[in-house]
Amino acid sequence: MLDKSFWEIYEELYSIIKDMYVIDIHNHLNPERLSPQSYEDIIFYHYIVTELVSAGMSFNRLEGLSGADKFKAVLPYIRYIRNTTTYSALIWMLRDLYGFDGKYIDEKNWRSVMKLIEEKVGDESRAIDILKNRVRVRKSFLTLSPLEKVPKYDRELFTGALRVDPLITNISPQNLAEFENMVGIEINKPDNIDEGLSNLFKYFKNHIVTVALGVNSDEVFLSKMVSKSEVYPYLLTLKKGLCLDNTGKNIFAAYVLNKVLEYCREYNLVFQLMIGVKRPVPGASYPDYAIIIFNPQQLLDISMLLSRYHDVKFDLIYADSLLNHPITVIAKNYSNAYVDGYWWYSMYPEIIRRYIRLRLQMLPYNKIGGFFSDAYVSDWVYGKALIIKKQIAYVLSQLTFEKYIDKDFAFDIAKALLSENAGKMYGIT
Repeated sequence: MLDKSFWEIYEELYSIIKDMYVIDIHNHLNPERLSPQSYEDIIFYHYIVTELVSAGMSFNRLEGLSGADKFKAVLPYIRYIRNTTTYSALIWMLRDLYGFDGKYIDEKNWRSVMKLIEEKVGDESRAIDILKNRVRVRKSFLTLSPLEKVPKYDRELFTGALRVDPLITNISPQNLAEFENMVGIEINKPDNIDEGLSNLFKYFKNHIVTVALGVNSDEVFLSKMVSKSEVYPYLLTLKKGLCLDNTGKNIFAAYVLNKVLEYCREYNLVFQLMIGVKRPVPGASYPDYAIIIFNPQQLLDISMLLSRYHDVKFDLIYADSLLNHPITVIAKNYSNAYVDGYWWYSMYPEIIRRYIRLRLQMLPYNKIGGFFSDAYVSDWVYGKALIIKKQIAYVLSQLTFEKYIDKDFAFDIAKALLSENAGKMYGIT
């Protein structure tokens, strides 16, 4: 059991860490609508909805409701998630950002909770204040689609992450047609794919510092090298409006991935690789429809990819805690491999602490990224920041208590994990 002296160290460290700057390398913010547009953006964040459905709530029934009726419908189930980390973050957020003075959301206070949130709906100046002054975001990475034009954004606060899933893991006839429209050429042969990607990177080059890709655990294309003659038949299949089988998907994905990584090299862009999830999985809770799966073969594939593109920096992000040790070992062996954050099913104190502690014991601390929010509105960036900063303070307090490090070094590590390492890796001044 941790004694009083541990908690004294923790309080001292957290009092400083809670106000440290962060760089948010992965989120789903809309730079033109950072504030909640209704109470649903706060209460029905997808982490929360998955927990409510897991507790027995029927999403089909919920889907037909709106306004107060929708909030009221979750009350029989929200009481069962009071123990979860995401719910705790919700309550902290409601207290700190909205003045909520209750212990839980229940039948007695839900209307007042709804009213508190609705009073702040659409307040963009408040949303920016939360990011800049409450969370202390130094830079936030907008998730940009290769099928859409860049939205208007504040360049001081934001930069971009080009999420290429629609062209690789989620390729479809519709996505190919939208890509053609985006890059202004018709793609009838592999050379057109190359030209289209060239046009894409020229368009995005002044808006992005990273390219991101989420890969399902059972996908096996990462280490493949594919020729133009091999990909050509599958391009023709897509052009006919037909979907690809698994073989075709893997061949097309491998071809595009290697071209994308060549452009990452050319434009000095970090490549974010997100692994450890399988989705969609039939019957899994809405809206995630996802589970985590450990696939040892992908570890070798990633290693081969790191070797092939040794001059491209890879930021490895994973949702499966079983990957923590293997991926950390990979990062120890490859100088261009970094580890970052606590994605999705890892955003829980027990797992976050294990991630941080093992990473610090195994890696040079300049290879460790310690923050991203995965949030859709600024309020949830605040909630996630509370979760993460508390865990960083906890682990660093443990290591200080154990005399593994001292307090001054603990503060140096915290700054590095929250912003300095990301700033250096992604070239953010």
